[in-house]
Amino acid sequence: MKKTNQWLFAGSLLIFLILFAIMLINLQLIQPLDDAIRVVVNSHRTPVWNTFFINFTQLFNPNETIIWVIITIILSWIMANRHFTLQVALTIATGVLLNRGIKLLIKRPRPSTNILMHYSSYSFPSGHSSAAVLVLGSLILLTWRVAKHQWTKWLVTIFMVVLALAIGFSRVYVGAHYPSDVLAGWCLGTMVVSGYQLLFSKFK
Repeated sequence: MKKTNQWLFAGSLLIFLILFAIMLINLQLIQPLDDAIRVVVNSHRTPVWNTFFINFTQLFNPNETIIWVIITIILSWIMANRHFTLQVALTIATGVLLNRGIKLLIKRPRPSTNILMHYSSYSFPSGHSSAAVLVLGSLILLTWRVAKHQWTKWLVTIFMVVLALAIGFSRVYVGAHYPSDVLAGWCLGTMVVSGYQLLFSKFK
């Protein structure tokens, strides 16, 4: 588990730093790819999928995220211990603050065409994507702490990972973000979750 967290931290940090550098140096290095992927995604829109993803993506809107956080912290307190609860609280708080700070630093405008849902804040990195990883990643760690059966651990892990990936995809689908915003959000969340796990494991 420790080796997995080390790889997750190093890999997500590297990818995030590359994307961050591109945003600072020359956005056009990635903008054509972002636009091309959005065209492909938009070409598969249907009324049914539009309705689904418009509702699904709101699972990690700010108010809904607060509910997720409260539930995660309560479960951590009841099922684990106060040290893990502190780890979860710091993980989510750090991730949210980093996301907001980086948004204000980069100030990347959101997509302006083919939009199903409008948001007023900046685009990079995706807040929904990072919040999903922060919360669901914490729930994965909690599961591996308390679940007795290996199949339970993997079943929950796969479900949470798929859910986080789907939230990220939904952000591109509804036109709220570019794919690179979502990738950065995933990486930011993974980096913070695995980083705190490594830190707390060291001083356990």
